[in-house]
Amino acid sequence: MLSFVMTVVALPAFSLEIESSYDALHAPDTTIEGLHRFYVGVPLDDGLSFGQTLYSGAYGDGGGAFFWGFEGVKRLAISPSLGVAISGFLGGGGGAAQVVGDGTMWRLGVVGEYAVTHHWSLQAGVSRLQVNGAKLDGWATTLGLRYAPSAKTTENGRNDMGLSSAAFRVTQYAFPDVPARSGTPQEDLKLMGAEARFDIAKGVEAFLGADGAVAGGDGYMQVLSGLRKRFPIGRASVFGQASVGFGGGGDVDTGGGFIAGAAAGIALPIAEKFDLELAHGVLTALDTSAKGHGSQISISRVLGRKVTDRQKSAAQRWQVSLGLSVQPPNDTYMKARSHDDILPIMQESSIDLFLGEKTYLTGNAQTTVSGGVAGYAVGLLGAGHELDLGEKWRLSIEGHVGAAGGGGVDVGRGVVAGVRGEIDYLLSDSNALSMGLGLLKSFDGGLSVPIVQIGFKHRFATR
Repeated sequence: MLSFVMTVVALPAFSLEIESSYDALHAPDTTIEGLHRFYVGVPLDDGLSFGQTLYSGAYGDGGGAFFWGFEGVKRLAISPSLGVAISGFLGGGGGAAQVVGDGTMWRLGVVGEYAVTHHWSLQAGVSRLQVNGAKLDGWATTLGLRYAPSAKTTENGRNDMGLSSAAFRVTQYAFPDVPARSGTPQEDLKLMGAEARFDIAKGVEAFLGADGAVAGGDGYMQVLSGLRKRFPIGRASVFGQASVGFGGGGDVDTGGGFIAGAAAGIALPIAEKFDLELAHGVLTALDTSAKGHGSQISISRVLGRKVTDRQKSAAQRWQVSLGLSVQPPNDTYMKARSHDDILPIMQESSIDLFLGEKTYLTGNAQTTVSGGVAGYAVGLLGAGHELDLGEKWRLSIEGHVGAAGGGGVDVGRGVVAGVRGEIDYLLSDSNALSMGLGLLKSFDGGLSVPIVQIGFKHRFATR
């Protein structure tokens, strides 16, 4: 999920389609009664768009159910204000003790759309979905919103989406007197995540963030969006924020998964383009007694700060990668210490932010689409460096640290680290095919596996 968020950071270089909808499930044999859908797509041609979608448990008792993958949408216009959208999704995931086995998910949807404004449309329709290894197999009623912002840039080269910064964050929450799903006291929850911020008004920004547990809740994940108001004090600022989203897993009792939070903090510049942020706040599951408080520290890469004319002329370079990888299990891969019929196939997405000509920061997210470990997911942050191997080949070497959990995989308390080498074959200046080999290991669990990866990479620049 970290990479999903960081991909949203980069995508304002293009025209976008963003959809947020709710699927009310007609599947009485599961505690997951409703899923939230968040789709970010890039228009291709003639009403067709392609992107990624995150589905989250939103109603019932499915907090911690997340499904993530690729989706295409085809739009057919009936009139200037009316249309029909047909969508198809393929991905995987799991959670909320409702999915076993592969966790592969597919979904087909048809909605009618009514344009309220040039950018906003209302949606209503039906969808048909199935999750392998779960009693999720049936129809759903869909209600939602579509937002299609412009990709036009302003006079100073900024995109009118107002991308302001991208941040890496670490959070710790305490839950005094709160029981976990199992009835034991809820441990302190330590999270690692990433966040994208967008200017929407003077001193006001919208944000979208995702976090995974590295301690206190093996398998817990959350996605939060909200608004933040900043009050400048010279180059520093103080801020207040409110957020809503979905979270669960790791024995954290979030009920249906709907969560909300609020916090206040301070941002201090530590370099020309970087801020250190400290915040304290609360997090609440809206349909259970789970309520925690805690602190967060963030390092943000600021994209909108006034800089010199020389720096203004330099574009920010990015790279998005999509692919599949395999994790051949070792003898202690599973908590059950049996890996018969286990061969996880993971879908991967990465976003790289270049700090120089060859060095970059990277975020990588993986979720299983097959292989018997439904609900297993990995989120990694790290750094990489490239080496040219002639005109058509390129080598990149990366190191990662992050969080993993779910699917019965023995990740210990959830902290993992890895290294990877990737060979790229350049199709053009912007596109490449990649093949990679790496290692992934948990700090205190049985996970210690090789990674075999294939993928596609695309480069672009923003200002």
